Amino acid sequence: MNTYTLIKYSIYDKSYVEKQIISIKNYKNSKKIEFNSIIKYEQKTKNSKEEIIDITSHMQTGSKLIVANLAVLGRYTDVIYDTILYLLNKNITIIAVDDKYELTKDDKFTKFILKLYKHAVDIEKELSSHRTKEALYYKKLSGQKLGKPIGTVQKSKFDKDLNKIQGYLRSGQSIRQISKLLGFNNHIGLNNYIKKRGIRKSL
Repeated sequence: MNTYTLIKYSIYDKSYVEKQIISIKNYKNSKKIEFNSIIKYEQKTKNSKEEIIDITSHMQTGSKLIVANLAVLGRYTDVIYDTILYLLNKNITIIAVDDKYELTKDDKFTKFILKLYKHAVDIEKELSSHRTKEALYYKKLSGQKLGKPIGTVQKSKFDKDLNKIQGYLRSGQSIRQISKLLGFNNHIGLNNYIKKRGIRKSL
């Protein structure tokens, strides 16, 4: 059985990293274990799940992953929950030292912890929705206009190919043909983009 430890780095909070290292070191000494690998990572996106999937993809079924606490697995409760599920489905045991958790697939205690996290995720989603509606209500009440200002042009995935699109239109290519040439599966989105931006008129 392979044993790994995951340490989350932060350029903003060195003490956060040091606390993790101390917790992991104390656990290692008390259990007298050795790690096959110490994985260090710094979260680069809001959704750390994909990052953790990438850096743990080499772990074999039955491995153990030791972290200082479950908060290492994400910034948000829903991301932590999804990451835990991913690791457990790979039959990787998660040991959260500070939390005093040892989570394994199909374990009763693990199922209980997952229920708590799922409940917390549902509550946070409901509160987030309520906060958004409340903010919109008070904006409307104060006379602020909601929505994007008239004439606002949203960014589109087609923007990067605008010059090519214009060139293909000039050469008489159909929307379907242009869509295939650019590697887009749906020509309807491209057609709407051309109409809304008035691209034909500008040729």
